[in-house]
Amino acid sequence: MKTVRRRGIALVVLLPVLIGVAGCGAQDEPEPGKAVYGRPLAEQFRAATDSTHGAGSAAFVATLTYGTEDGEAVQRTQGVLDYAGWTARATLGFDAPSTFPQETLEYIRGGAGEKQELATADEDVYVRVSGAWLRYTPEAVNRFGEDAGDVAWHAAGDAAPYSGTLADFVPRTAPGGAPERRADGSRVYRASLLPEVAQEILPAHLRAVGSEWGTGSVGMTVKLDADGRLSSATADLTPVLTVLHDQGVLVDVERLSATYRLRAFGEPVKAKAPSAGGGKVEDAGKVLSVIGSLEAGRCANTDGTGLGSRRIVRPVDCSGRHEFRVVGQVEVDRSFPGKVAVGNGDRYGMEACDRAEARARQDWRKGGTYAGAVTAVGESEVSVSVTMDGTGNGTATQVKGSYTCLLTTTG
Repeated sequence: MKTVRRRGIALVVLLPVLIGVAGCGAQDEPEPGKAVYGRPLAEQFRAATDSTHGAGSAAFVATLTYGTEDGEAVQRTQGVLDYAGWTARATLGFDAPSTFPQETLEYIRGGAGEKQELATADEDVYVRVSGAWLRYTPEAVNRFGEDAGDVAWHAAGDAAPYSGTLADFVPRTAPGGAPERRADGSRVYRASLLPEVAQEILPAHLRAVGSEWGTGSVGMTVKLDADGRLSSATADLTPVLTVLHDQGVLVDVERLSATYRLRAFGEPVKAKAPSAGGGKVEDAGKVLSVIGSLEAGRCANTDGTGLGSRRIVRPVDCSGRHEFRVVGQVEVDRSFPGKVAVGNGDRYGMEACDRAEARARQDWRKGGTYAGAVTAVGESEVSVSVTMDGTGNGTATQVKGSYTCLLTTTG
């Protein structure tokens, strides 16, 4: 999993593009955009990214739109970029009509809240939680793994101090031909991306669906203003959606597209890192824990992490409000003769948790109003393996995994 993207990365190999030579002489170029339009065509996107940085600041809006026959769900991100300080502030949210399939909407959101406020400062990402800021450093991201994937994906990158938008792709590709020149001095280009590159714009749980994204062409339109700065980018992600459909994901989504727009170049912005602007800032690596590391008797919440994951939690005092109490950590390691259908193995985790609850201190239930049954949360993926003999017959089935056993509060 990528946790940090650094400025100055090399170009990524994309689809073959038609590389031409700048079509006009210097005397024909508008002076404000000469630093971009005066360069060879293949270099203009990289030069446009540098020109955009030179503006000092900008406001942006990025969207990811999922279209069904019952309406569109739009993941919208809007914020400000401070290129000089290489920091950003952004607000993420979802817009969807009541007719949009709710189960699909919940899957798209992947446990994220309806609205989220983020800030970035170089390699660190900040998430606002209950009036405070949680600071996710690269060390914390590496510790929490895939569960911190969506947060880590927005760390400052090569193209902008806020990543995870179409702006990331502009300096990593080249125009597919000479641009269309507009009366206002702006220019519109066509480019192509491979699906395996374009899928980077998806939320982490959707990126994890595919391992082979194919070689189809994802079309991207890029507009530069008269000064050679990035003005907008749009992409038709149909080839990416096709791969998701092949995996049985988002089957009722018929259209998938992305947009990115910049405006207000050079205007004053409030995009300082939260630690530099006052207010409470907590180190996520110090105040959060992986659920599988909690000892029996500890209590925790999942709503103070900004991640929407049940695997990363905030330990709290059991005398206060808490979502669950740990009754034990158990290992599943079962072997069966022959080839046995065991499903995902969770039933064996539940059996082990029932035994752990029977051994747990009875006074733990006095610290909250808990559901009657204990629940099991898989800390590591349960693996099921079958040993085969020389004739192709299964001789043994093994189920292995780790679980955290929980008493969950009610109400």
